[in-house]
Amino acid sequence: MAVAVRPSLQELARLWGRTWRSARSFATRAEGRSRASETLRPVARLKEALPRQLALNMGHPWIYDDEVSNIGDLNGIDAGTLVDIIDSDGATELGVGVLNRQASIVLRRMEGLSPGMEVTQELLQVRLRKAFAARDQLGGVSFCRAVHGEQDGLPGVIVDRFGKSAVVIFESVGSAKLELVVQEELTRWIGKLQQLTVHRMTAKKEKWAQEGSEFTTSITRGDSSKVRVEEGEGSSQLYFDIDVLQGILVGHWNYGLEKMRRELTACFGQGTVLDAWAQAGQWGIRCAKAGAEEVVLLEDTLGLAKLCRENAILNSVEEQCTILHRGDVTSELRNMATSGIRFNCVSLNIRVRFERYFKHQRGQFGKWYKPSLKGYERAITLGAMVTSRSGYLVVTFLLPLTTEYWALCLVQGALERASRVGSIIYCSTGINEDSAMPSSTMDEFWTHVLICVKLS
Repeated sequence: MAVAVRPSLQELARLWGRTWRSARSFATRAEGRSRASETLRPVARLKEALPRQLALNMGHPWIYDDEVSNIGDLNGIDAGTLVDIIDSDGATELGVGVLNRQASIVLRRMEGLSPGMEVTQELLQVRLRKAFAARDQLGGVSFCRAVHGEQDGLPGVIVDRFGKSAVVIFESVGSAKLELVVQEELTRWIGKLQQLTVHRMTAKKEKWAQEGSEFTTSITRGDSSKVRVEEGEGSSQLYFDIDVLQGILVGHWNYGLEKMRRELTACFGQGTVLDAWAQAGQWGIRCAKAGAEEVVLLEDTLGLAKLCRENAILNSVEEQCTILHRGDVTSELRNMATSGIRFNCVSLNIRVRFERYFKHQRGQFGKWYKPSLKGYERAITLGAMVTSRSGYLVVTFLLPLTTEYWALCLVQGALERASRVGSIIYCSTGINEDSAMPSSTMDEFWTHVLICVKLS
């Protein structure tokens, strides 16, 4: 029979001391691991006396690769990794950014976060829901830009809603890691999605050097590649199908730009109308619906020309619309001018092209490449030549905010070359609730500029 031996007080004290020392050692190791996990997050230190320091302090969301002093410490880190940002002396904390070491925009800041703060799935969900709720407060808008990326604290994430469908654009390589969260919250907001399209940036350096081919497109919900846009109500309601497989540049709907063009159509889209680079035919079909006698939709892409025809039939204006597919829109404009053809309203939605420019070292389209204005003046000159007296010429540009005046200079020069005189009756940039600028300090932000000239 075993007999229990009761330990003495000295033995209890010795055992307790051993246990306490072991617990303290474990706690110290755990604390060390905790501190190590905190220091595992990379730290980006900015250079001294940056010209943009004031803009960064005021909330500019982008930090470029030539503005980080310890840029070498960030080599080899995966895109999408969170990085703490501090100033040159370490005294000022500038928040948390999403890293892509190979891109010109090396860090995209997440608004409202301090270094060391944990970024959880719940935090991202809250930000998405807040963005969706803001759109609902505008009157339950079903066709809108729902997420504005950096402005909504979700760098590189763009979400456009099309009724029961949605298109998501991940403009940075790292932002694609949020795909599942975005899909879940879209389903929570909209319900069962009829169609969901995702455009993902795949170019490691995030350069827009291939006119949209830097993105891969996948349809993750639904079977059709077409998304339908609805405008207006009742008898004035319009429908436009867009084909997402046409790419992010021509196969996507820009809500901010189309809002401006819709307002202009109601005022000046009468008589005979020419819609050059018609895309989905939205300008010309709006004019036809508003009472234009004849509309010519001119396109250089066969897929878009077919889409124009389908949209004309969809809106029951096929009798008023003539769809022309030409390999070179500019050459067709020249032929019209030579033949003496004139229109009461001419819209030039000139296709955006990207070209290499070595001096362009930074910006939202990456290093060395940016949208080009090559060929704009010639196209505007020909557009003016086919516009009748007292007619209207509408031109769309894509420019940085600081160079908005370039659009005015190009229009003025083109009118002189065409020996025409006109007065500008409308000039606006596409900064509105559907195409917001992430920060007021972003003077390099590119936006659409729309100009309407009445020719005499």
